[in-house]
Amino acid sequence: MFNLIKQYSNNCRGFVVTSTILLAWALPLAAFPLFFARSDTWFLCGFFFFSLLQYFLFFRFFSSHSESFGVWAGILLRVWLVFTPVFLSEDTFRFLWDGLLVLDGVSPYSELPIHIEAYQNVYDGKELLTRMNSANYYSVYPPILQGLFIIPSFLLKQGVSILAAIGVWKGILLFFELGILYLFRKNENRTKTSYLKYWLHPLVLWEGLGNGHPEPILFFFLFLLFVYWEKQKFFRSAIFYLASILTKILPLLLAPFIFFWWCRRTKTKNILFTLLILFFLLGNIGVWLFTSEFGQNIFQEHWRKGIGVYFTLFEFHGGLYYLVRSLIRFTWYPYSTGIVLGILSFILISFYSFTTSARERKDELVFLFNVWIQLSGIYYLFSSTVHPWYFLPILGASVFTGSIWPGVASGVWILSYSTYSSLPYYDRTWVLILEYSLVLGAVFWETFLKKKVQIR
Repeated sequence: MFNLIKQYSNNCRGFVVTSTILLAWALPLAAFPLFFARSDTWFLCGFFFFSLLQYFLFFRFFSSHSESFGVWAGILLRVWLVFTPVFLSEDTFRFLWDGLLVLDGVSPYSELPIHIEAYQNVYDGKELLTRMNSANYYSVYPPILQGLFIIPSFLLKQGVSILAAIGVWKGILLFFELGILYLFRKNENRTKTSYLKYWLHPLVLWEGLGNGHPEPILFFFLFLLFVYWEKQKFFRSAIFYLASILTKILPLLLAPFIFFWWCRRTKTKNILFTLLILFFLLGNIGVWLFTSEFGQNIFQEHWRKGIGVYFTLFEFHGGLYYLVRSLIRFTWYPYSTGIVLGILSFILISFYSFTTSARERKDELVFLFNVWIQLSGIYYLFSSTVHPWYFLPILGASVFTGSIWPGVASGVWILSYSTYSSLPYYDRTWVLILEYSLVLGAVFWETFLKKKVQIR
């Protein structure tokens, strides 16, 4: 009897502690979108790091009884964020604009927002145009996202407000987040750490549901890609790989690894035949792009005002990029930073993919998630643009691998919003040094020191 009373008392105490921590975790994340803006850097970082502290406290007192509390806390806060305004990014306004164009049969890849006057006086088009940050550029969002944009944009055409349309878009993201939760729970016995470390992370909540970024959709497709790959259901795996690319082009990073993996398991004549077909197809496309007047116009226009802008004009917390740019500007070709780092990135990604594809692995799913983390890390190291929400898919992957650095990056990159604390916008050098020192320090620890400490 005494043991039962003691157990009940401990359970009650655990319930109170867990509930208090989760309440303290949720309040800053729920309140900031209502009362503050992106430019309120001190409040932004203060609220975020306070919530992050509660996040770590929750796992300090975590037990099997706490799991359901964490799941429901994450669901409830996500539902709340569906109804709050976006506060860190203007991307959702471009999503709605693209959806309006697609509904009317206009390609968002061929029309600049500032050139379309027909939408500026209807469907709150003027507000969308004013609040988006890409009115001078063609859309860079792949077809699956364009298809999903149609849903909130259709309701916008029916007369709902922009806030309500954004809420519908967030509802779509919530659906994919619940899909991720289901996949995590289904594969829970394979994880190196609790899936709640993704589910409850403040950055995941703010950048995903809070600001409508589509990274949860990308991670959902990647998750299914790896699950079916491990089961050797390669047709389904290929479908979800294609779906991930048609959501964000980032999964193309996996292409060299997939190619080398396939080559090691395929006859030489089949490899040569496939390469011949690819060479023929890509060669013809290249000839058309660079020799025909129509192809040249398309390529040049989209490189200047479309996808090329991302690689040549956008710059945001690319630490190595800034360092190399400051050195290379004294050379005979001062604007070649992107080209040089792009080539280095491709070489390293190809080398890593080649060597990794030959490794033996005990757990295929964990191995694939680790490949994704490492390839993403190489790409971000050389990139000119590293936004906080970019880390969501690798943070989710780290649940299976136990990697430390994605969690460090997800925790510290909120400081990058200090760029918007004053006009004109500029990246703070001390923030860049702090961010990259902590993340690269975590990489160094994992790569060189962790195993030595464990051996001792």
